[in-house]
Amino acid sequence: MLKLIVAGGFGGAVTYCIGNWFVSKKLQAQKHEHDKQLESLISKLGKKNTVHKLQFEKEFQLYGELWKALVDVRSTATITPFIDVMPKDQAHYDVYKDRYASAAAAFNKANNLFKYHEPFYHDDVSKITEDILYQCRKHIRKVERVLSSGEFDDKLFDSADELFEKMIEAINEIEKAIKVRIGLLQEAEIVE
Repeated sequence: MLKLIVAGGFGGAVTYCIGNWFVSKKLQAQKHEHDKQLESLISKLGKKNTVHKLQFEKEFQLYGELWKALVDVRSTATITPFIDVMPKDQAHYDVYKDRYASAAAAFNKANNLFKYHEPFYHDDVSKITEDILYQCRKHIRKVERVLSSGEFDDKLFDSADELFEKMIEAINEIEKAIKVRIGLLQEAEIVE
């Protein structure tokens, strides 16, 4: 009987060792699989962070360029304000013609910059920018027609003053939208 107990104990020990070996192999296989999954997730996260960093840098650069172009448009687009300081040695027509040329150049630069990079701007910035550029285009074309005809009227001056007010409001809205957008992007952790 003692032989059976000893034999059973020995058999139990062998069975325990074999079972332990199988469990250990199974755990090692699972650990290896989890390590591979973890490595894959870390790699995907690194790629995602790199993409966010590149997006932030590109968007930030474009906002800087757009801002400068819009400030140039704001300073030139009104062309014919109601209250105006005119040089004494130039005719009004010549002054307005020069201003028109400056406004058209500034507008074209801002419009091209906006259109060429529109997919990179946030919708809040795009909507305001598109609207104010449309308003500027209308006024600049109106001035062009008046310069061609040579017939100035008070409507042109009123239009210039209205555009000036719209420009101030739009530039302030764009500034807020850009600050909000950059603020949101800065909350994301940027990994080098």
